[in-house]
Amino acid sequence: MSSSRSNDPGRELAEVRERLHRYQVYLVAALAVFGTTTLAAIGLVSLYGFRLSKSLSETEATLADLRAQTAAKTEELGRGLARQEQELTAIRKAANDDLAAIREANRKLQSVRDPAKELTALREANQALWQELASQRAELLEAFDDRDGDAGVAVPQAPVSRFRLGETSYLDPAERPDAIKGFVKGDENVFRASALPSNPALLVIEVDPEKVALGEAYRLSVRLVNQSNRSIVPRSMRLDWSFQGRNTGGDVRVEVDRVEAQKTALLYSVSGQWTEAHKNGPVSVTATVTVDDGARVSNVLSW
Repeated sequence: MSSSRSNDPGRELAEVRERLHRYQVYLVAALAVFGTTTLAAIGLVSLYGFRLSKSLSETEATLADLRAQTAAKTEELGRGLARQEQELTAIRKAANDDLAAIREANRKLQSVRDPAKELTALREANQALWQELASQRAELLEAFDDRDGDAGVAVPQAPVSRFRLGETSYLDPAERPDAIKGFVKGDENVFRASALPSNPALLVIEVDPEKVALGEAYRLSVRLVNQSNRSIVPRSMRLDWSFQGRNTGGDVRVEVDRVEAQKTALLYSVSGQWTEAHKNGPVSVTATVTVDDGARVSNVLSW
Protein backbone atom coordinates (compact mmCIF):
# COMPACT_ATOMS: atom_id res chain seq x y z
CA MET A 1 0.00 0.00 0.00
CA SER A 2 2.87 2.33 0.78
CA SER A 3 4.31 1.83 -2.61
CA SER A 4 0.94 2.51 -4.07
CA ARG A 5 0.68 5.75 -2.06
CA SER A 6 4.06 6.88 -3.13
CA ASN A 7 3.27 5.99 -6.62
CA ASP A 8 -0.10 7.80 -6.50
CA PRO A 9 0.30 11.38 -5.32
CA GLY A 10 -3.22 12.23 -6.19
CA ARG A 11 -4.57 9.62 -3.84
CA GLU A 12 -2.42 10.88 -0.94
CA LEU A 13 -3.62 14.37 -1.53
CA ALA A 14 -7.15 13.12 -1.38
CA GLU A 15 -6.51 11.43 1.95
CA VAL A 16 -5.01 14.61 3.42
CA ARG A 17 -7.96 16.60 2.26
CA GLU A 18 -10.25 13.98 3.87
CA ARG A 19 -8.43 14.29 7.19
CA LEU A 20 -8.58 18.08 7.15
CA HIS A 21 -12.25 17.88 6.35
CA ARG A 22 -12.74 15.52 9.28
CA TYR A 23 -10.87 17.88 11.62
CA GLN A 24 -12.97 20.75 10.41
CA VAL A 25 -16.07 18.70 11.17
CA TYR A 26 -14.76 17.98 14.66
CA LEU A 27 -13.91 21.60 15.24
CA VAL A 28 -17.31 22.79 14.00
CA ALA A 29 -18.97 20.21 16.24
CA ALA A 30 -16.93 21.31 19.24
CA LEU A 31 -17.68 24.92 18.56
CA ALA A 32 -21.33 24.07 18.26
CA VAL A 33 -21.30 22.16 21.52
CA PHE A 34 -18.84 24.17 23.73
CA GLY A 35 -18.43 27.52 22.10
CA THR A 36 -15.32 29.55 21.36
CA THR A 37 -14.73 30.71 24.96
CA THR A 38 -14.83 27.24 26.39
CA LEU A 39 -12.37 25.96 23.83
CA ALA A 40 -10.03 28.86 24.61
CA ALA A 41 -10.37 28.10 28.34
CA ILE A 42 -9.61 24.45 27.70
CA GLY A 43 -6.49 25.49 25.80
CA LEU A 44 -5.37 27.81 28.56
CA VAL A 45 -6.01 25.14 31.18
CA SER A 46 -3.95 22.72 29.17
CA LEU A 47 -1.15 25.34 28.91
CA TYR A 48 -1.33 26.15 32.64
CA GLY A 49 -1.39 22.45 33.46
CA PHE A 50 1.81 21.96 31.50
CA ARG A 51 3.44 24.94 33.19
CA LEU A 52 2.22 23.78 36.61
CA SER A 53 3.65 20.33 36.03
CA LYS A 54 6.96 21.88 35.08
CA SER A 55 6.87 24.20 38.15
CA LEU A 56 6.10 21.23 40.40
CA SER A 57 9.08 19.38 39.04
CA GLU A 58 11.32 22.36 39.67
CA THR A 59 9.87 22.75 43.19
CA GLU A 60 10.52 19.09 43.97
CA ALA A 61 14.11 19.48 42.81
CA THR A 62 14.53 22.61 44.99
CA LEU A 63 13.00 20.80 47.96
CA ALA A 64 15.40 17.92 47.46
CA ASP A 65 18.35 20.35 47.51
CA LEU A 66 16.97 22.05 50.64
CA ARG A 67 16.54 18.68 52.34
CA ALA A 68 20.16 17.80 51.58
CA GLN A 69 21.40 21.18 52.87
CA THR A 70 19.21 20.92 55.97
CA ALA A 71 20.51 17.44 56.70
CA ALA A 72 24.14 18.67 56.40
CA LYS A 73 23.51 21.67 58.66
CA THR A 74 21.63 19.52 61.17
CA GLU A 75 24.57 17.12 61.33
CA GLU A 76 27.00 20.02 61.79
CA LEU A 77 24.83 21.53 64.52
CA GLY A 78 24.65 18.16 66.22
CA ARG A 79 28.44 17.94 66.31
CA GLY A 80 28.67 21.52 67.64
CA LEU A 81 26.11 20.79 70.37
CA ALA A 82 28.04 17.67 71.34
CA ARG A 83 31.25 19.71 71.73
CA GLN A 84 29.45 22.38 73.73
CA GLU A 85 27.92 19.74 75.97
CA GLN A 86 31.37 18.28 76.62
CA GLU A 87 32.74 21.73 77.44
CA LEU A 88 29.78 22.46 79.70
CA THR A 89 30.32 19.17 81.49
CA ALA A 90 34.00 20.03 82.05
CA ILE A 91 33.06 23.50 83.33
CA ARG A 92 30.50 22.04 85.72
CA LYS A 93 33.06 19.54 87.02
CA ALA A 94 35.66 22.27 87.56
CA ALA A 95 33.06 24.47 89.31
CA ASN A 96 32.03 21.57 91.56
CA ASP A 97 35.68 20.87 92.39
CA ASP A 98 36.30 24.54 93.22
CA LEU A 99 33.16 24.67 95.36
CA ALA A 100 34.22 21.54 97.22
CA ALA A 101 37.69 23.04 97.81
CA ILE A 102 36.19 26.30 99.10
CA ARG A 103 33.86 24.42 101.44
CA GLU A 104 36.76 22.33 102.73
CA ALA A 105 38.87 25.44 103.30
CA ASN A 106 35.99 27.14 105.15
CA ARG A 107 35.49 24.03 107.24
CA LYS A 108 39.17 23.98 108.19
CA LEU A 109 39.12 27.70 108.99
CA GLN A 110 36.05 27.30 111.17
CA SER A 111 37.58 24.32 112.96
CA VAL A 112 40.97 25.99 113.46
CA ARG A 113 40.08 29.59 114.18
CA ASP A 114 37.40 31.09 116.36
CA PRO A 115 38.35 34.77 116.83
CA ALA A 116 36.56 35.22 120.14
CA LYS A 117 37.97 32.04 121.67
CA GLU A 118 41.41 32.73 120.22
CA LEU A 119 41.53 36.24 121.70
CA THR A 120 40.43 34.93 125.10
CA ALA A 121 43.05 32.17 125.00
CA LEU A 122 45.80 34.62 124.02
CA ARG A 123 44.86 37.01 126.81
CA GLU A 124 44.95 34.16 129.32
CA ALA A 125 48.33 33.04 127.96
CA ASN A 126 49.64 36.60 128.22
CA GLN A 127 48.45 36.90 131.80
CA ALA A 128 50.08 33.58 132.69
CA LEU A 129 53.31 34.69 131.02
CA TRP A 130 53.45 37.90 133.02
CA GLN A 131 52.74 36.00 136.23
CA GLU A 132 55.62 33.66 135.44
CA LEU A 133 57.92 36.61 134.70
CA ALA A 134 56.94 38.26 137.98
CA SER A 135 57.63 35.02 139.84
CA GLN A 136 61.06 34.64 138.23
CA ARG A 137 61.91 38.26 138.98
CA ALA A 138 60.86 37.82 142.60
CA GLU A 139 63.02 34.70 142.91
CA LEU A 140 65.98 36.50 141.35
CA LEU A 141 65.62 39.51 143.64
CA GLU A 142 65.21 37.21 146.63
CA ALA A 143 68.42 35.45 145.66
CA PHE A 144 70.27 38.80 145.50
CA ASP A 145 68.77 39.84 148.86
CA ASP A 146 70.01 36.57 150.43
CA ARG A 147 73.49 37.23 149.08
CA ASP A 148 73.38 40.79 150.42
CA GLY A 149 72.17 39.46 153.78
CA ASP A 150 75.08 37.04 153.97
CA ALA A 151 77.44 39.89 153.19
CA GLY A 152 75.94 41.91 156.03
CA VAL A 153 76.43 39.08 158.55
CA ALA A 154 80.11 38.58 157.67
CA VAL A 155 82.76 40.71 159.36
CA PRO A 156 85.35 41.69 156.77
CA GLN A 157 88.43 43.88 157.35
CA ALA A 158 87.10 46.49 154.88
CA PRO A 159 83.63 47.96 154.31
CA VAL A 160 81.38 45.85 152.10
CA SER A 161 79.17 47.40 149.40
CA ARG A 162 75.51 46.46 149.15
CA PHE A 163 74.52 46.18 145.48
CA ARG A 164 70.95 46.83 144.40
CA LEU A 165 69.84 45.53 141.00
CA GLY A 166 66.99 47.41 139.37
CA GLU A 167 64.15 46.12 137.20
CA THR A 168 64.92 45.25 133.60
CA SER A 169 63.16 47.50 131.08
CA TYR A 170 62.41 46.44 127.50
CA LEU A 171 61.55 49.09 124.92
CA ASP A 172 60.32 47.91 121.51
CA PRO A 173 60.03 50.83 119.02
CA ALA A 174 57.56 48.83 116.92
CA GLU A 175 55.11 48.35 119.82
CA ARG A 176 52.24 50.88 119.94
CA PRO A 177 51.42 52.41 123.34
CA ASP A 178 47.71 51.51 123.02
CA ALA A 179 48.34 47.88 121.94
CA ILE A 180 47.58 44.89 124.14
CA LYS A 181 50.83 44.03 125.87
CA GLY A 182 52.48 40.99 124.36
CA PHE A 183 50.19 40.93 121.31
CA VAL A 184 50.03 42.46 117.85
CA LYS A 185 46.92 43.25 115.85
CA GLY A 186 46.23 40.97 112.89
CA ASP A 187 43.47 40.77 110.28
CA GLU A 188 39.76 41.07 111.13
CA ASN A 189 40.48 42.81 114.47
CA VAL A 190 42.00 39.63 115.88
CA PHE A 191 45.07 39.89 118.12
CA ARG A 192 47.78 37.28 117.82
CA ALA A 193 50.81 36.64 120.04
CA SER A 194 53.88 38.60 118.97
CA ALA A 195 57.14 36.87 118.10
CA LEU A 196 58.54 38.10 121.43
CA PRO A 197 56.61 38.87 124.63
CA SER A 198 56.72 42.48 125.81
CA ASN A 199 59.69 41.75 128.13
CA PRO A 200 61.43 38.66 126.79
CA ALA A 201 64.73 39.07 128.65
CA LEU A 202 66.29 40.00 131.99
CA LEU A 203 69.53 41.96 132.16
CA VAL A 204 71.65 41.01 135.22
CA ILE A 205 74.59 43.19 136.36
CA GLU A 206 76.92 41.72 139.00
CA VAL A 207 80.08 42.76 140.85
CA ASP A 208 82.35 39.93 141.99
CA PRO A 209 83.37 39.46 144.70
CA GLU A 210 80.45 40.90 146.60
CA LYS A 211 82.64 41.58 149.64
CA VAL A 212 85.16 43.57 147.65
CA ALA A 213 87.18 45.98 149.77
CA LEU A 214 89.14 49.11 149.03
CA GLY A 215 92.20 48.31 146.95
CA GLU A 216 91.00 44.85 145.95
CA ALA A 217 90.40 43.60 142.40
CA TYR A 218 86.85 43.14 141.19
CA ARG A 219 85.03 42.02 138.03
CA LEU A 220 81.86 43.59 136.63
CA SER A 221 79.71 41.21 134.56
CA VAL A 222 76.61 41.78 132.46
CA ARG A 223 74.45 38.73 131.57
CA LEU A 224 71.32 38.41 129.43
CA VAL A 225 68.67 35.90 130.54
CA ASN A 226 66.54 34.95 127.50
CA GLN A 227 63.05 34.06 128.73
CA SER A 228 61.45 33.84 125.27
CA ASN A 229 61.00 30.86 122.98
CA ARG A 230 63.35 32.09 120.28
CA SER A 231 66.90 33.33 120.16
CA ILE A 232 67.84 36.97 120.80
CA VAL A 233 70.61 38.70 118.84
CA PRO A 234 72.45 41.43 120.81
CA ARG A 235 73.46 44.07 118.28
CA SER A 236 75.34 46.51 120.53
CA MET A 237 75.86 47.45 124.17
CA ARG A 238 76.56 50.63 126.16
CA LEU A 239 77.84 50.89 129.72
CA ASP A 240 77.39 54.15 131.70
CA TRP A 241 78.89 54.87 135.16
CA SER A 242 77.71 57.53 137.61
CA PHE A 243 80.08 58.49 140.47
CA GLN A 244 78.53 61.03 142.85
CA GLY A 245 76.80 62.86 140.01
CA ARG A 246 79.69 62.57 137.53
CA ASN A 247 78.83 60.51 134.45
CA THR A 248 81.11 58.54 132.17
CA GLY A 249 80.76 55.60 129.81
CA GLY A 250 80.40 54.51 126.21
CA ASP A 251 79.92 51.59 123.87
CA VAL A 252 81.52 48.25 124.72
CA ARG A 253 82.06 45.10 122.67
CA VAL A 254 79.47 42.31 123.05
CA GLU A 255 81.15 38.95 123.61
CA VAL A 256 78.39 36.74 122.07
CA ASP A 257 76.51 36.81 118.75
CA ARG A 258 73.30 35.15 119.90
CA VAL A 259 71.51 34.10 123.08
CA GLU A 260 69.47 30.96 122.52
CA ALA A 261 65.92 30.52 123.84
CA GLN A 262 65.65 29.89 127.57
CA LYS A 263 69.42 30.36 127.98
CA THR A 264 71.71 32.81 129.82
CA ALA A 265 74.83 34.29 128.20
CA LEU A 266 77.64 36.57 129.38
CA LEU A 267 77.53 39.71 127.24
CA TYR A 268 80.39 41.67 128.77
CA SER A 269 82.85 41.61 131.67
CA VAL A 270 85.58 43.99 132.85
CA SER A 271 88.11 43.83 135.69
CA GLY A 272 89.39 46.71 137.81
CA GLN A 273 90.53 47.84 141.25
CA TRP A 274 88.12 49.05 143.92
CA THR A 275 88.86 52.72 144.61
CA GLU A 276 87.54 55.52 146.77
CA ALA A 277 85.26 56.53 143.86
CA HIS A 278 83.69 53.05 143.94
CA LYS A 279 83.46 53.10 147.72
CA ASN A 280 81.82 56.46 148.32
CA GLY A 281 78.33 56.42 146.87
CA PRO A 282 75.98 56.89 145.37
CA VAL A 283 77.37 54.89 142.45
CA SER A 284 75.41 53.31 139.64
CA VAL A 285 76.18 51.30 136.50
CA THR A 286 73.64 51.31 133.67
CA ALA A 287 73.84 48.66 130.93
CA THR A 288 71.82 49.12 127.73
CA VAL A 289 71.71 46.39 125.09
CA THR A 290 70.19 46.88 121.62
CA VAL A 291 68.73 43.62 120.30
CA ASP A 292 67.05 42.30 117.16
CA ASP A 293 65.23 45.08 115.23
CA GLY A 294 66.18 48.01 117.47
CA ALA A 295 64.56 47.00 120.78
CA ARG A 296 66.52 48.04 123.88
CA VAL A 297 67.00 46.11 127.14
CA SER A 298 68.45 48.00 130.08
CA ASN A 299 69.04 47.71 133.83
CA VAL A 300 70.86 49.54 136.63
CA LEU A 301 73.11 48.27 139.40
CA SER A 302 73.53 50.82 142.20
CA TRP A 303 75.13 51.07 145.64
